[in-house]
Amino acid sequence: MNDVNQLNIDNLTSLWRKMGVENNSEFAVEQLTISRTWPNRYWFDWNTDIKHINAIAPVLDQLPLTAVVPVWEGAGASAKQLEIFLKDECFQILFSQLAMYLDLQSLSVPELPALDIVSVQSAADVETWTATASAAFGYWIDSAAIQALVDLPEVKLLLLKQDGQAAATALVYQTGDIIGVHLVGVPDEFRGRGLARTLMQYVIRLGKSMGGKFLTLQASAAGEPLYRQLGFVPQFVIKNYQRI
Repeated sequence: MNDVNQLNIDNLTSLWRKMGVENNSEFAVEQLTISRTWPNRYWFDWNTDIKHINAIAPVLDQLPLTAVVPVWEGAGASAKQLEIFLKDECFQILFSQLAMYLDLQSLSVPELPALDIVSVQSAADVETWTATASAAFGYWIDSAAIQALVDLPEVKLLLLKQDGQAAATALVYQTGDIIGVHLVGVPDEFRGRGLARTLMQYVIRLGKSMGGKFLTLQASAAGEPLYRQLGFVPQFVIKNYQRI
């Protein structure tokens, strides 16, 4: 299962890179990757050597206040050391997520009713998708970062509509055998109608049709019960730190 743990994070960080990253010469910390605009992540990959983790300690106070530094708890000693440095420099947990996976290989998925799901392509649809996801999550999502993904064959941006209105979002991203599910969101006014479940059932079918072996995601506390009901298995906690 350790391989699927790493593949979960590899899918996530690969997506962040495609959204846009910057040169890290400012901090001279090897293997630290930087995204200064949304999603504002400053991260080390899963298998980063602890000596590179050690190099971040002297520059943590130079990171901007917007910087969010994730710690993959399942990644072992290097992750534990990074968390010690963050706590020592007055970083606090901004939010936590639970990495989860679903084995698609032996899964039987029932037929779904006809759904109004748009595969986002146009700039106008990207703006609608981004506004809907931003409303669902309660924070700004950069439409430029999403626009950068539209023409990639391994990315599918899904917009579920109800009565002609944008009601739920999802982003599906394939890396090898892994189908990563990201930004599944439903704005307040559409909650309580089962739309997240319906969209996830669609995504599961889509993942199988794409030839994926595993569906992976990083669940919020609010989303975790649904994912467990759909058969997702917990892996490890991701703690996202920010200087408060």
